[in-house]
Amino acid sequence: MSPNGLGRPALDIAIVNALVYTLDASDTVAQAVGINGNTIALLGPKSEVQEFADHRTRVIDANGHVVLPGFVDAHTHFAQMGVRESQLDLSDATSKHEALERVRNLAITRADGEWMIGSGWDESHWSDSNEYMNKEELDAASPNSPVLLRRVDGHLDCVNTRALEILNLPRDTIGYDLVDGEPTGVLKEDAVELAAELLEPSVEEFASGITTATKIAYRRGVTSVQDAQVNGKMLKAYRALNDSGQLNIRANLMITTDLLDELVALGLGAGFGNDRLQLGPLKVFSDGSIGAGTAALTEPYLGNSEELGLLMWSKEELEDIVLKAHKNDIQLAIHAIGDRAIDLVLDCFEKANSQQKKDLRHRIEHGEFLSEEQIARMRKMKIIASMQPNFVGQWGLAGGMYDHRLGRERTTRMNPFASVIKSGVPLVFGSDCMPFDPLYG
Repeated sequence: MSPNGLGRPALDIAIVNALVYTLDASDTVAQAVGINGNTIALLGPKSEVQEFADHRTRVIDANGHVVLPGFVDAHTHFAQMGVRESQLDLSDATSKHEALERVRNLAITRADGEWMIGSGWDESHWSDSNEYMNKEELDAASPNSPVLLRRVDGHLDCVNTRALEILNLPRDTIGYDLVDGEPTGVLKEDAVELAAELLEPSVEEFASGITTATKIAYRRGVTSVQDAQVNGKMLKAYRALNDSGQLNIRANLMITTDLLDELVALGLGAGFGNDRLQLGPLKVFSDGSIGAGTAALTEPYLGNSEELGLLMWSKEELEDIVLKAHKNDIQLAIHAIGDRAIDLVLDCFEKANSQQKKDLRHRIEHGEFLSEEQIARMRKMKIIASMQPNFVGQWGLAGGMYDHRLGRERTTRMNPFASVIKSGVPLVFGSDCMPFDPLYG
């Protein structure tokens, strides 16, 4: 007999006097919810749920507040977000002067030669300048210690002279910015990736970062994430936490493109794992970002008639990746922001489907500049749109970054969520950690 005499085990937790939005097909709203272990055991009126409580049940009075299912963030950089918590945060810097002053103040506390790494800055939100920081400005702030400051979108770094000397990147690297043969201190795309590899955290640091990020997720109501760029070290960190019972969030991992051959050889793909930790799609970048001026467009960026952004792969190279993944039943999640990049990705998907028609639930990540024609092509191939509503608030309002880079007319066509939904294309939302906050999104 159960403790309550009703043939059902007593609840571990009972949340009562709540507005419980179940988000089921009928939009059911309940007054109370009962939980056993990690399972929602009961939904209903307060009186019904309380029948299954006893002296051991933790009863939470919600006082009329809303209770929602845990949020799922479909596009994060979760491990990296946690690591950044121990670095210089420039996300709330309101001017270039303030950002540089924070670097200067931190440099005073650091030993000569000690790296200073920061992130989160966004020049489109600065009051005194919309220009990236250059090496001369960073040299003045930190003449003796190397500095690397990553833009909020992760596609651009600003570094000082000391950092350039230590990194020693080849000057012909794509994204290594030169003016009259001299480095400006601005790194984009491939140059950013090379710098990241040289300064990559350890497995232990990533594991600590995941734990830190999980605490942030709890505060935001997020219980499941997709980490959108997981390499070998991050995978080891997630696995170590999972094996030791310390991974306290559901994580689906998008594996980096360089591991495609390993996935093929091992016969692994999306869904492999358990309820807590699973492999997700293969993550591929086809272009950069609007903020870094590297998203691949069909028409030039505003104020620069020659700048169309960057494609990360030639058509032949991207086709090879897509065809190999598709042939081996590996789901793809391809970053494509500009309309030129989206066209290229869709061309590759169409070629793969023409050779072997499969429903692998391939995805386009971001799709900020989707056209109606491209949406129709996605619908035909059952491509998922993985998009970020927070980008509208960050950059899509009048006078925002989209306006400065693209002009108002093109800005009004960005992030067409309603068109995607009306067309029947599956749509998922993620934050991209800009910011990591589903309610803001």
